[in-house]
Amino acid sequence: MAEEITVSTVLDQLSSITQQMNGARLLVGGVVTDVEKLRSHLEAIREVLDDAEKRQVKDVKDKAVEDWLRELTDTCYAVDDALDEWNTAIQKLLLANETDHKASKVRSFTCHLRIALRFDIGCKLKNLSRRVDAIAGKKDGFVIKLMSGSGEGGIMTTSSAVIDPLEFHGRNAEKQKILQLLKGESSDEESGSKPTLPVIWILGNEGIGKTALARQVFDDSDVKANFDKRIWVSASYPRDEIRVARDEISVARDRDEIRVAKAILESLKGSVSSQVEMETVLQYINEFVQGKKVLLVLDDLWWNAYPRYWEQLMYSLKSGSEGSRILVTRSGGKNGTNMTEIGLGEKNGTNMMEIGLGELSEEECRSLFRQIAFHGRSSDYREKFEPIGRRVVGKCKGLPFAVKILGSLLRFKTSIKEWQSVLDSEIWNLDSEICKRAGVGYECLSPLLLSYFDLSPALKKCFLYCSIFPKNYEIEKDRLIKLWMAQGYLKSQESKDMELVGEEYFGNLSSRSLFQDFQKSEFDGRIIRCQMHPIVHEFAQLLSKSHNFNAEVKGSDQECQSKSSHEKFRHLMIMFETDHGAFPNSVYNQKKLRSLVVEHGGGFMNGIVLSKVFDQLTCLRTLELSNHDNVLCKVIKKVPKQIKRLIHLRYLNLSKNNKIKKLPKTLCELYNLQTLELSWCSNLRNLPQGMGKLINLRHVVNVGTPLSYMPKGIERWSCLRTLSEFIVSGGNDDKKASKLECLKSLNHLQGSLNIKGLGNVDKDEIFKAELSKREKLLALGISFDRDDEEGSKNEDDEAVVEGDEDVIKGLQLPPKLESLEMFYYRGKSISLTSIILLDKLRSMTLDRCMNLKQLPGLGGLPALESLTLRNMKRIEKVSDEFLGIDRSSSTGKTVDAFPKLKSLVFLKMKAWKEWQYKPRREQHYKIMPCLHSLTIGYCNELEMLPDKHFPYKLDLKIISCSKLEERYKEGTVERKRLPQIKFLHD
Repeated sequence: MAEEITVSTVLDQLSSITQQMNGARLLVGGVVTDVEKLRSHLEAIREVLDDAEKRQVKDVKDKAVEDWLRELTDTCYAVDDALDEWNTAIQKLLLANETDHKASKVRSFTCHLRIALRFDIGCKLKNLSRRVDAIAGKKDGFVIKLMSGSGEGGIMTTSSAVIDPLEFHGRNAEKQKILQLLKGESSDEESGSKPTLPVIWILGNEGIGKTALARQVFDDSDVKANFDKRIWVSASYPRDEIRVARDEISVARDRDEIRVAKAILESLKGSVSSQVEMETVLQYINEFVQGKKVLLVLDDLWWNAYPRYWEQLMYSLKSGSEGSRILVTRSGGKNGTNMTEIGLGEKNGTNMMEIGLGELSEEECRSLFRQIAFHGRSSDYREKFEPIGRRVVGKCKGLPFAVKILGSLLRFKTSIKEWQSVLDSEIWNLDSEICKRAGVGYECLSPLLLSYFDLSPALKKCFLYCSIFPKNYEIEKDRLIKLWMAQGYLKSQESKDMELVGEEYFGNLSSRSLFQDFQKSEFDGRIIRCQMHPIVHEFAQLLSKSHNFNAEVKGSDQECQSKSSHEKFRHLMIMFETDHGAFPNSVYNQKKLRSLVVEHGGGFMNGIVLSKVFDQLTCLRTLELSNHDNVLCKVIKKVPKQIKRLIHLRYLNLSKNNKIKKLPKTLCELYNLQTLELSWCSNLRNLPQGMGKLINLRHVVNVGTPLSYMPKGIERWSCLRTLSEFIVSGGNDDKKASKLECLKSLNHLQGSLNIKGLGNVDKDEIFKAELSKREKLLALGISFDRDDEEGSKNEDDEAVVEGDEDVIKGLQLPPKLESLEMFYYRGKSISLTSIILLDKLRSMTLDRCMNLKQLPGLGGLPALESLTLRNMKRIEKVSDEFLGIDRSSSTGKTVDAFPKLKSLVFLKMKAWKEWQYKPRREQHYKIMPCLHSLTIGYCNELEMLPDKHFPYKLDLKIISCSKLEERYKEGTVERKRLPQIKFLHD
């Protein structure tokens, strides 16, 4: 189904490249003719593609159409690669003209390059035009109708249209029954006999709502309060693995056991486990659940015969306290599951209960459909569309998944004609073979096809790209948008950045219920991660066919080779499930590969040869070799200079590779690079000179990498949106380093920026950086040392103290800042001139401000919600000055100090003895009226708290503060005033 996508992409690229070549005077006579001929053929083909794809869906046996579409796709990819090569050559030409001041060399280089490009363009365009001409001629033999419509209908443009599908269920009776089983006591517990571990099974067909119901229960507030630990594990296994290697299915099951067991352990630990032996993993699980009341959810369990595994797992979980439960979802009806066979019965110490889910009632389906399709609509609108809506719901056969997809599709269609076209679509009469291949019935597949064919070409390619991820994969939204951008799927629209277009595309797909299980930021409510429903994921894999693939390596190279026999993969993701997994040699042969993403799945990789990757896979747009959680640290020690061969590369991720000490200069030849991820490379000290050539960079993520300075030329990164850290040179590297002043050229900076080494600049330089003009910067961190681990140097030196104070006075902060952090400041006071103007500041941290004797008056910040103060060894008293209230005024008006503050943290204030306020009688004021959480840690000299100013309901934690523990111990008058206080120790 990628054919329309590639044709549209090539036409866009062709238009762009033609304009640039004309501007650079690189197109002449015959070349212009070939370009126009190529464009004409592609336009004619695009007109029939939609119908050709639908015909292929309706008749999977139409081999001629399938072959024609495959040939078209391969040719379009070849055209796109050629156009990208030319575009890169033009950028090099223009860049050379800008930077080389030797005019004669420039003229000579330009002349030779133009001649070479004209000849090269002429030859390649003629050959490609002939291929496209032949393909266009074949289409007439298929009697394909012209497309009707653009596929753009009813698309929302923001993620505000997203409705969390968990709001809709219609399973109240089943939910209440499960809640009773989770909260209630088992019969064994009541009788006093040896307790068993109750297992609750939710059974039903695909699309019936098992996972949604389990998630409703899992997130129920009473359930959260009832269990000490809740664990959610996806227990499913990729269907492709089962279909491809049925003779190895028992081996796959054994490996899946350890995968699920490790997922349980990692959830308990809160970090990735390096254990690989089942017995060791189960032993650790036993230790972690000891004495805890645990709820374990195993979602989408597919095993049929695991008595030994269940015995082991049940034994490891029995150390939990009474009341622990296991909740399992599984496809298939009640009669299709023999619980004795899978080891669940009284002899194995389990108390098994079943909840069978059938189809929703007609009224429940209508209710669900109305809530989605008529969301935000008037009563008149609902009344007009209700009759046809009932007929649409009738097509869903009681499956909430189908109702959700159709409701989401019709939500943005506003005419009866559009609704009727969905109802009358031939898609409802699918060939049974296509349903069999998809693994789901037409009740689910037909709505998905209707939704897919309603997408624009741009949204289609973004959706299909997601099939590169494994089933139940947590997709990070920002990363996904960067990956889309790397493949050229996102185009700037007027004043909209590609990133904003990506946000809108993500919102569009989410509003159609093609994404779900959204994880949102607690700070601002933005979506951070999501998943695809297993049916949606299989649907995307079905449509992408051999273009996208994900493979799981579990040891031998041959295993992956048997599943990677195709030579025309375009996008590949490899997961390493066990230690010492061998990088598949077969990947080097995938010469048309455009995405290569390598991830750990609990193990680490051996044997990758980067020079072979760079030599063979020269079509790559995306290369991700991030060393997640240091599991690949033995692999990548050096980046070969052959990386310059990846001229199409847009996205490069080498994060967490601790063996990399330097990057080759040839990296600076990657003119198309948009995203460079280099976070947590602990031995990387410098970036190569020449980085200024990378004028298309939009995201440089270098957090946690101890760079000594930023190389010269980065002021030319005029497209840059993200820069995690800017490191100011300490003086020895001045000739190689960019000055802080270069930030004024990065007009599009947004998100978060950390500046390290401010102790090396003066007031004038910080002023020249013009930070106040970076209106899209929302989070700023400033450190007066380059490396936070070095500590503050010469903090008592008077010149150093005055220098830091001058820098703060010259600092003009971005006006829309929401978060501010300051580290290693050595001044004796903090100027509030620019800070107090931040009316949107919500979070602030001051850390290691060693010379401060008085806290700044931050109480006047109107939006501040979180404040953290750490490691200030000279602060002895916190009093009225901290509130930021003008005490000279006696207006009689009530004044709030810290009016919105919710969280306040004091840590390691070693000299802090006193905390009190002295109000004036004629003034009325409130102190921290919204405070919800107060934490004080390692402040051993503090003797008393200003408790009369604390809200009644306050989460108050005291960590290792000896004098406070003595004053507020049980039985004291002070403790009665603060009964909610909690004392904690390391």
